[in-house]
Amino acid sequence: MALHHDLLEQASHLATREPKKPKQASLRRAVSTSYYALFHLLVSEGAKRISPSKPDGLNSAIRRAFNHGEMRNVCQSFALGHAAAARPNRKPGSIANPPAATRRLITLPLDPKLLNVVQSFITLQEARHEADYDLDKQWNRLDVIEQVETARDAFSDWAAVRRDETATVFVVALLLQKNWSR
Repeated sequence: MALHHDLLEQASHLATREPKKPKQASLRRAVSTSYYALFHLLVSEGAKRISPSKPDGLNSAIRRAFNHGEMRNVCQSFALGHAAAARPNRKPGSIANPPAATRRLITLPLDPKLLNVVQSFITLQEARHEADYDLDKQWNRLDVIEQVETARDAFSDWAAVRRDETATVFVVALLLQKNWSR
């Protein structure tokens, strides 16, 4: 099984590990692992689209080139572009996000399932930061299960749209968008 599927399964296990009084460590790791499950799913999909099967090791090198912050920026630009395109009174050509080089390649507004993947990445990354760095926050099982379900829903939605042209541009943009307008 692929790493991203194993991570999603692990997140679910951690969220329900202690039946009576869950440990904060288990809950925090479940939130963090939910994010990493989606991160690795998108990285895997992006690398597949970019990398040939030979030479050995090229796909792994491409996977390591994906950057969490850049991926968040791309997700935010896609979400903003969707929001602008969905406004009923927008002026033609008024969409500022994503950048023009990306906009030429995609259809806005986004398919609702792709939009959920985009928004889930942002949501889960924010939750991961909170789980990993905000030690004052106390997590409860229901909130953690909600984060795991956010990742699970994103997996399901990705499976439904992964062959769509805009979805292909999206996962490639996660790595390359910052360089497209050079």
